[in-house]
Amino acid sequence: MQKKKTTTHCETMSTKVVLLSTLVKRLERYQGESAVLYGIKSVKTVTVVTFLNQQKVDENYENILPAGLERIGAFGRCLDEINSDNYIALVQDEKLKCFIQDQDNSFKSVPFKTVDDVDLATLRVETKISVQLSSKEEETDRFLEKLLDKINSDAASFVMDKSKVALLCSGDKSVLYGAPQDVNVEELTTYMQDEDEEENIKTKKKSVVKDVALLFKLYWSTVLEDASSDVPQCAPLIYHQRRNSHVLCLSFDTISVVPWSDPAENIGPILCMAITRQLKLMMEDLKEQLRHTSIRNIEIPKIFHFHPESLQHYVTLVYHPQRSDQSLESYRKDVHQWFDLPLDRPIFKRGNKHWFAIDYENSRQLINTHMGLNLTGSNVSLVQGRYAYHHYMQDNFDDNGWGCAYRSLQSIISWFRLQGYTERTVPTHHEIQQCLVDIGDKPPSFVKSRQWIGSMEVSFCLQTLLGVESTILNVSSGAEMSSKAQQIAEHFRTHGTPIMIGGGVLAHTIIGIDFKEDMADARFLILDPHYTGGEDLRVIQNKGWCNWKPSSFWKADSFYNMCLPLRPTSF
Repeated sequence: MQKKKTTTHCETMSTKVVLLSTLVKRLERYQGESAVLYGIKSVKTVTVVTFLNQQKVDENYENILPAGLERIGAFGRCLDEINSDNYIALVQDEKLKCFIQDQDNSFKSVPFKTVDDVDLATLRVETKISVQLSSKEEETDRFLEKLLDKINSDAASFVMDKSKVALLCSGDKSVLYGAPQDVNVEELTTYMQDEDEEENIKTKKKSVVKDVALLFKLYWSTVLEDASSDVPQCAPLIYHQRRNSHVLCLSFDTISVVPWSDPAENIGPILCMAITRQLKLMMEDLKEQLRHTSIRNIEIPKIFHFHPESLQHYVTLVYHPQRSDQSLESYRKDVHQWFDLPLDRPIFKRGNKHWFAIDYENSRQLINTHMGLNLTGSNVSLVQGRYAYHHYMQDNFDDNGWGCAYRSLQSIISWFRLQGYTERTVPTHHEIQQCLVDIGDKPPSFVKSRQWIGSMEVSFCLQTLLGVESTILNVSSGAEMSSKAQQIAEHFRTHGTPIMIGGGVLAHTIIGIDFKEDMADARFLILDPHYTGGEDLRVIQNKGWCNWKPSSFWKADSFYNMCLPLRPTSF
């Protein structure tokens, strides 16, 4: 019989503890008495990533976390109050202290390191699984129990996308096919290839791209490995039993995280756990629907992944497709409280979902065109979150020479949409004009005209269409723009929204600023709506349509008005 491995004092002292900086900041303001810690425990390092508070007991808490983040400890105000079944203990006294459990079940104080991010591989499984529901909840629970047993048996296998690598689950490990058994996760990515690659991938030296998720497909094993050829052939005996049940085909999109240096053979069971967690989330929604509607009227819930900057890890939520953001407010409030997040931003609204590489590729407009530029400097402040780049001639609409402010407004509204503040679609030029007519700012003849708008009209539209207030800044000359650098930087730090600026006959969007406090000069990161080409990021950046501009970019003989939209306080 294999002996249970214990942690020796020497191992305890050699184990490195890493805390994510967002976790530390949250714990500093946390008012609760205790919390559950989640993270990743590898051979020589324990990384504590997040916590969930313990104000009420709910076994579904951790199902919203990515697989790979497991319960590894507890937080408390006093070490004596933390149970010995926790490996890590964080205690907030005058300052945060860290302890690791030793072989004698006592906690030993250890140092820890704080980091801003953790280099983890993101693993996704996209698959469909049929689920049987019954009008009787106990029967549904039995169906679910059998399905969970199947998922966590050795019947599951996974094939990595764009590769010939398969992982067959076997106990707490995976058997690898198409790659050596001893490769780690990072090395596993070198076995990926495009469909048109015919050369043996093992002979190629490929770089590892770490900012994309590794995609896997789920397959079920249908033949037992220990099946003997001399097993007598048996005819199946079929029973037909009438039940008030219904079969749904659920679409799964799971998230797991693992260190790049982990053995690849470890990830099979983690992928199974990801499916288990998501199935439990979806079944809770389905059973809640059954309590209020007939089995034939059940709607399949939809999966949403989030990656809040305030957490720096994934959170997966299941939302009913027919429910509005407002009707989900109570549930979203619970999720905020589980993570002890303030109720001042719509972190878990549908519009704020995380974007993966494929989402950026499928977007009609380019998203965050400043990414990839050199964003370092003396005192840099940037737009927060995501925005879409709207410019001349998009959507087969010719606004060349007059629509720059309209396009700037569209980029700003896209920001509010992509941050979850509104479900409203980005308005067209005609809708913007009609809005200004409806509020009495323009005459009816303004609609379908080619007349310009300025920063005041932009602020009117934001207030009318979104309920967003704005601050207006103005300078009598472009030479004075650097004098507003401090106010602009504070706006980006506090509100983080793009700024529309109009002067002379031109309008632009400011999405960042860099300045030295002891010098009367500044650089401005500009999103230029006057671009008329296709969605080619290289051209847009290299030709200066999105790039840093010196203060001399603003004309000394023109006055400028700036519209600074204010971020609403809502969740």
